[in-house]
Amino acid sequence: MHTALNKTLASLPDDTKVYVSSFLIVNHYMLTTPEPGHEYTKQNVKFLTTVLQNEAVLKLQSFADKNKETQGKFTIGDEKQYNAFMRLEDPSIQKATGKTDPVDVMGQLREMKNQM
Repeated sequence: MHTALNKTLASLPDDTKVYVSSFLIVNHYMLTTPEPGHEYTKQNVKFLTTVLQNEAVLKLQSFADKNKETQGKFTIGDEKQYNAFMRLEDPSIQKATGKTDPVDVMGQLREMKNQM
């Protein structure tokens, strides 16, 4: 999972559009086309605010609050700024998880999100 997100997807150009949040990949869903009615941004922001407080998360939260559907509005570059699963070496994320090894951080994040 770490390799898929932080090596493969992260290597795409920052302007690559994301139609399904990489949170879903972490949730083991691989969708190739957007599906209207499947809105995950609002619940993902709820989790994000528990592990990362930065300007990108606050902007995402504001956007999610103001828009009914958010699919196709973000890029890989955006995901790198606010997606906790793509910020495994961020000190805030490591502090929230109590882990420093990227694979351990991802596992702990996954467990924390499962408990929400």
